[in-house]
Amino acid sequence: MKQVLLLFLCSLSFCQAQELEFDIYFDLGKFALSSKHEKKINNHLASLDSTTTYNFMIKGYTDFVDTENFNLELSKNRATSVYEFLEENYKLLINSIEKEAKGELPTEEQKQNERIGVKKHRKVSVVVLKNDHKPKVAKRKENIYIVPIEEIRVGRTYALGKINFKTGRVTLIKSSKKELEKLVRFLKKNRSIHIEIQGHVCCGGDDDSDALNSDTGTQTLSVDRARFIYRYLISRGISRDRLSYKGYAFKAPLRFPEKGSRDRRANRRVEIKITNN
Repeated sequence: MKQVLLLFLCSLSFCQAQELEFDIYFDLGKFALSSKHEKKINNHLASLDSTTTYNFMIKGYTDFVDTENFNLELSKNRATSVYEFLEENYKLLINSIEKEAKGELPTEEQKQNERIGVKKHRKVSVVVLKNDHKPKVAKRKENIYIVPIEEIRVGRTYALGKINFKTGRVTLIKSSKKELEKLVRFLKKNRSIHIEIQGHVCCGGDDDSDALNSDTGTQTLSVDRARFIYRYLISRGISRDRLSYKGYAFKAPLRFPEKGSRDRRANRRVEIKITNN
């Protein structure tokens, strides 16, 4: 009875870790994705939570038809087709993505007809695992002040100058006030632009939790800092209707793992997302 219970619990934990698994099947010798392939991938991934990230594993296979070297290359091309589709269409869901060419799948069936092969072996297998522990590394953003105003896009996130706070607190370092005033001038000059203020913290480990606000004792430092800037902009005459704020904790570091003070400074930052223009 204990063994049965243990097997059940192991199976349950596996199901929780592995969000989904599915196969994409190809015609003989083919590797390009068709519209049916893309629709199948979209249908499977529609159930994923858009507020988190996932680790994708992609494995390409073939049947026995043709040479071993040809099949290894074909399996690679099949895996690459799925990989590129995911990279292009599901970038925000991807924490990591790995692909592997597995070549021919072994078969016990007699090779009576070399031209037909084994249809179920001509495939790419996709396994999706929820990213429960490691944060997703973000790419450094363009500085908003050097982007021509006509090229600023809704939905895109931009970097600001150095806006720094005292360690563990929502208190600006004096030199950062000039940078905030620069943002005030930018928003007053470009009155159609609406923004989300995004707070990020440093010093995270294998999880993406927020940092401690030493003034309040709460684990909400990225939110509190973003709120501080939101309130500052309102106090300087920017309409609250143009502003929102959000704390991103340690969910999108620029450097991970952090290897020193330079990485920590890079991760401890404020960015803005254009929500209307």
